[in-house]
Amino acid sequence: MAEHTQKIHFIGIGGIGMSAIAGICVSNGDKVSGSDLRLSNLTQQLAKSGALIHEGHDASNIAKDTDIVVKSTCIRNDNPEIIQAVRLGINVVSRGQMLRSIIDKASFSVGITGTHGKTTTTGLISHVLAYCEKDPTVLIGGEVDSFNGNFKLGHSGMVVAEIDESDGYFRNIKVCSGIVTNIEREHIENYGSMDNLVEAYKEFVNRIDECGFCVYNGEDKILDGIIKKSLCKSISFGIDKKFDICAHNYTYAKNIEFDLEAYGSVLGRVKSSLIGRYNLMNILAVVAVGLEIKLDFVQIAEGIASFKGVKRRFDTVGEFDGIKIIEDYAHHPTEINAVITAAKNYSLGRVVSVFQPHRYSRTKDLMKELTNCFYSADILILTDIYSADEEKKKDINARSIYETLDKTRFEQALFLEKEDIPELISGIVKKDDIILVLGAGDIKDISLEIVREIRNSRID
Repeated sequence: MAEHTQKIHFIGIGGIGMSAIAGICVSNGDKVSGSDLRLSNLTQQLAKSGALIHEGHDASNIAKDTDIVVKSTCIRNDNPEIIQAVRLGINVVSRGQMLRSIIDKASFSVGITGTHGKTTTTGLISHVLAYCEKDPTVLIGGEVDSFNGNFKLGHSGMVVAEIDESDGYFRNIKVCSGIVTNIEREHIENYGSMDNLVEAYKEFVNRIDECGFCVYNGEDKILDGIIKKSLCKSISFGIDKKFDICAHNYTYAKNIEFDLEAYGSVLGRVKSSLIGRYNLMNILAVVAVGLEIKLDFVQIAEGIASFKGVKRRFDTVGEFDGIKIIEDYAHHPTEINAVITAAKNYSLGRVVSVFQPHRYSRTKDLMKELTNCFYSADILILTDIYSADEEKKKDINARSIYETLDKTRFEQALFLEKEDIPELISGIVKKDDIILVLGAGDIKDISLEIVREIRNSRID
């Protein structure tokens, strides 16, 4: 896809979106370097592919002959590498701008955005397109087993990209076709108000190619109002009601299965190993795109059936004595409630939910909603906020959630330091329980420790 080889440096290269873009650049033959405060399996994979990875930010990481410096959203202008790039006259662009440059080169693009579900939807549609031999280039905010990571370089000219809405740049990206999963109050620290957030989505939808199409959640009233004013073709999806693409005779407790109706005609049965109503909706969005680009329905259904999910999206990381330890990236109250509810329907035992709030700004803005989203769990364990790139706020903390909870609605409700959670869980967990490790921060670091503690306690 690249017109010529470039030397590109990524500041914050370990981020899920940044590492995907860097991976595409490496695969294209560009000379890639990058830095991050914390290295990970993603940076290790990039290093194995030929990228030069630095731990920590330092002016010396910027070579004089660098063509472009790409900065993550969380990187501030006083970062030493930003200062050095400016001093050397190197062009500095945002992650969103770099993603846009990749999408602009595509002969056909599918951009997936929305408050919830965009990562699973992107992973699923990428898998289905690959199954149908369309060979897309893929950039996704999660790791997918079917292409061993969060990106894939295809050779068809088609690009499928998860488009993050958090910093607002997505309004500047033009795609041939789009999926908008839903719109809820989120990232108000960047937008200032819900009205501004909705306006940004309007701009994204209105930039979709007039000859293209937008697949959207017909159950979302805000989104429905936006789409009706857009110029491109619109395709609605939803459950039961008369949407363009809809599901009937469905189940989603232990797996997903439903009759797919498209434009009034039932095409057949769709099956998936995923669970939950929210994933049924994600599947409908993928079917809608597949049918619109003239894929065979039987092949679409086969591709969906063979998809195994995305890491950290109801991802089983350990199982012992009927006990499952499951990670999920859920950090917004709607996501948390949906995942806990799905786990409750799935489990033969209790649901033990461990949650780490993500960002002080989100916790403050959604405090009321966070207080009320856990009540489907049997046991709730809260730990303190993962700050991400935000400075610590003394007046905002996870204890405020804990103190406001109606604790009588749980078998137990606890507030613990993160490092104390694995041992506590090993002492209270029972056969057939599900332990949900929820959050977008570093709470995932304790998942395998929970597995070890439970295994050791059962062996002893």
